[in-house]
Amino acid sequence: MAKEQKTTLNDLARSIAKGFEKTVSDIEQLGNKLDHTDARIARIETDIKEMSGNIVYKSEFEDLEARVKYVESKLNIVSGK
Repeated sequence: MAKEQKTTLNDLARSIAKGFEKTVSDIEQLGNKLDHTDARIARIETDIKEMSGNIVYKSEFEDLEARVKYVESKLNIVSGK
């Protein structure tokens, strides 16, 4: 039979140290992913702010549409629709 190998305190300490190194590496990778995600969200926020000045809400459009139809009817203008 094979001789049983005993784990020493030094072996255990090395194993724990490797585990911590892996954990640190995983945390750094997660940090990089979060940085990338933050940058993407910031870009999306900027895009939304830029677009917000160009938005016409449905209620505003419908109000304008009704007023144009009224003016057209009063002036006997045939709509292009």
